[in-house]
Amino acid sequence: MLHRSELLNELMKGKKNLLISGTHGKTTTTALLSSVLMEAKLDPSFVIGGLLLSLNTNGRAGKGEFFIAEADESDGSFLKPDSYASIVTSLSDDHLDYWGSSRMLELAFSQFMAQAEHLFWCCDDPRLAALHPKGTSYGFSEGAALHLSHFRETASGIVFDLNGYTDIELSLRGRHNALNAAAVFGLALHLEISEEAIRRAFKAFAGTARRLEFKGEMHRVALFDDYGHHPREINATLQALRGKIRERRLVVVFQPHRYTRSRDLFDEFANCFSEADVVFMTDIYSAGEAPIEGISSAALYTRMREKLGAKLHFLPRTFLETGVAAALKTFDVVLTIGAGDVTKAGEPILQQFAAKTAKLKVAILFGGVSSEHAVSLMSMQNILKGLDPTLYDVKPFGITREGEWVTGFDLEKREGGSKISPAILEELSSCDVCIPIFHGPHGEDGMIAAVLDALHLPYVGCDYRSGAICMQKAWSKYAAIVHNVPTAPFVEIDTFGYRRDPHSFIAKIEQAFPYPVWVKPVHLGSSIGVNQAKNKEELLESIEKALYYDEKIIVEKEILGRQIEFAVLGNDYLQIAPGEIVSHGAFVGYDKKYGASAMEFRAPAHLSEVEKMVGLELAETVYRACGCKGLARVDFFLDERGCFWFNEINPFPGFTNTSAYPQAWAAAGKSLPQIVDELIILAMQRARKTAETAKNGVTFART
Repeated sequence: MLHRSELLNELMKGKKNLLISGTHGKTTTTALLSSVLMEAKLDPSFVIGGLLLSLNTNGRAGKGEFFIAEADESDGSFLKPDSYASIVTSLSDDHLDYWGSSRMLELAFSQFMAQAEHLFWCCDDPRLAALHPKGTSYGFSEGAALHLSHFRETASGIVFDLNGYTDIELSLRGRHNALNAAAVFGLALHLEISEEAIRRAFKAFAGTARRLEFKGEMHRVALFDDYGHHPREINATLQALRGKIRERRLVVVFQPHRYTRSRDLFDEFANCFSEADVVFMTDIYSAGEAPIEGISSAALYTRMREKLGAKLHFLPRTFLETGVAAALKTFDVVLTIGAGDVTKAGEPILQQFAAKTAKLKVAILFGGVSSEHAVSLMSMQNILKGLDPTLYDVKPFGITREGEWVTGFDLEKREGGSKISPAILEELSSCDVCIPIFHGPHGEDGMIAAVLDALHLPYVGCDYRSGAICMQKAWSKYAAIVHNVPTAPFVEIDTFGYRRDPHSFIAKIEQAFPYPVWVKPVHLGSSIGVNQAKNKEELLESIEKALYYDEKIIVEKEILGRQIEFAVLGNDYLQIAPGEIVSHGAFVGYDKKYGASAMEFRAPAHLSEVEKMVGLELAETVYRACGCKGLARVDFFLDERGCFWFNEINPFPGFTNTSAYPQAWAAAGKSLPQIVDELIILAMQRARKTAETAKNGVTFART
């Protein structure tokens, strides 16, 4: 009897209309604006193109003066209602079956924006900017009237600054939602809503149904669902989800929507899945449209395969749930995306995966021939406590002090003269992921990582190259210096050169910096072989002691200051937690790190905001400069002037009861099981990227 837009116009009569339009972002922006006005007690009416999760409704009849609604461009009806204020989020080719051409769509948006009494538009969108609309621009672009800056992801959502308003928090993900929020923030201020009410609404906003909606989790596989069906929407959604899940494997279940959209955006669909690790495409959902010659599921799949390669798979809709469930692994994140019935596939996928899932076989490697053998055993015992027995089947592999490999936790038994038997090698190769828990040479320095690389086994921690750099104190200091990280002056000494001419080394040290100095073996941790020298006699004695443990040592200038240690976790997305050894200036020897006499470790460290910001940046710089992956602990001295000095980096820090690394994360809210889970996720992600790089390398060589 009435077109939807005509009925909507009748409902809006007598109200001040606040209209939100754009080819993407309408629903979220409309819902967020509605939430802000409700928080401000303005009792608005609204009509949203999706369920507002906090109220479980998409519409409301309020008694206030404002009516908030999506202005839908799909059929031209957005040009009919009057507008007190409008937000335009974006402009992309869509619904060209109605408009006929891109130019006609642009003219329609120009008319819509001209009709608004007050306009807020996104200047980051190049096609909107090309229309030169009047009104208030917003965006990350320089010159935006409402300029976003300092955008960052947090555990609960996103944070950004907007002009003079700092640390605006929103419980959504992605830069695109920061843009949507900026428009709402600006319009709300224009309506004289208080900043406090806007911030409260933003923090409490629960989102809308099918807009990156979390649907559940089974056996550590998480499921999200999204309505996105345009390439720009899909790309923005995947970027937002990647920021949340970081290095977990992202499995996208994609259902194209409409033959006309597939035709109009045929090439664009090939370029919007870069953030996905695996994409399962299914048949085009027709939405009642008749098929178009040359536009089929097979044709679209072939075009997308040219760009996505082996990460793209096709599953018929009738086999979709079973096929996806069979391919899932522990810790995967599944996203069903599309405007058709793909939303119904998520729960069956989870149910079928949970019914067939098997535990991950985790190899624990520990012990070793270094002088830190005992520390490895203590770390192993704690990491073992963090492995959830419902998720993991643990396989222990020990290395005795003599270098023999044994299965089980008893390192006193022997299996003959072989260092590693074929049987042990076969059992190790059957594991899904390895945790090599070694401290010191012949383990932490990349030696074990090289073995695992040769076996093509995923493993926790640095590879053989970065492990070697980190465990050679001089090399890690050179890497820090090259990247402009303050580092105390030092002199490197090797046994052969020192024995040949010790006096020249002593003279070089005394010319470089005054006493007292510190003498350290370059390959050892846990303060083994480290001594202070206050004069030449003590220096000679300390060098001899250090050379007993290592063939290479360093002598470095003493830095007086607090000992700040940064626990780092991550491959591409880093998390960093600062802590402090409360030594009161005393040397932290082996006995001060472990056991009953261990010194207090304070977490988080007591740092000013500036000190924390600088320290986090320097820790990340050293971590990346040394090529670290998975985890490390980056240690600094903080002098009385507030200057950080790089000390050393531990590629596999201790996990004992008194170790700094797990304490720093405990203070940051991460339990030991959470840390171990993340380390396994990081190991599997690096293995995927390594395999992908190897495949690309082969393809390139053949080409």
